[in-house]
Amino acid sequence: MDQSSPRTPRTEPMGIGGPDGQRPRSSRTSFYVGIGCVAVILGLVLGVGGFFGVRAVTGGDPTQTATTDPAGTGESLEVAPEGKEAAVPLGTSFPVVSPDEFTGEVQVAVTEMDWDATAEVAEANEYNDPPGSGEKYVLATMEAAFHGEGTLSTTFWVSVTYVAEDGAEYGNSYAITPLASQLPWEVSDGTSFSQQTAFLIPQDAPEGGHIVLTPTSGVDLATGTWVTAA
Repeated sequence: MDQSSPRTPRTEPMGIGGPDGQRPRSSRTSFYVGIGCVAVILGLVLGVGGFFGVRAVTGGDPTQTATTDPAGTGESLEVAPEGKEAAVPLGTSFPVVSPDEFTGEVQVAVTEMDWDATAEVAEANEYNDPPGSGEKYVLATMEAAFHGEGTLSTTFWVSVTYVAEDGAEYGNSYAITPLASQLPWEVSDGTSFSQQTAFLIPQDAPEGGHIVLTPTSGVDLATGTWVTAA
């Protein structure tokens, strides 16, 4: 054998065509694959945890699971009273039942009246119509909790009317309210939510009157639940 030409070591990778016909598994490769898997799992755990952490800090979902009746300042009624003579004060909660719209009930309280909400309505949405000459917006705020089957449409579950001291009736103006951007289209059983209705009334109208809730529009207000608005 010629000793002057040293043999060059084999450099091609083992694999198909190698001596054993198999590609060897590298312990180093397995190590890095393992590290990659752990990193992915940690990323998912931290990502999900961070997501819920941020929602917990920032408020996240505008609705919440209801463990009590809506936050009111008064009594919680099991049956909704009917008519002006049985009017309840602000903060009193009562059930709204509307079998044609949803299965179950909504425990609701009218909690606040804003008698000069024109600026707030204008800021809520640039496409809201400004009040006409001699008019202003007022806002009624409600706190509600749905208890029932399926889901509740927050758009169609109740009709809200303002009846002034002189008996004049004012329906929903359908202006976008400050809370509208936080209100989901639907809520499920055990979920509470806040909702507002805007009315256009005369600028010089005195504070007072009643907010009247009926299951649907077109129902005689005399059969609705009346809430003292001042």
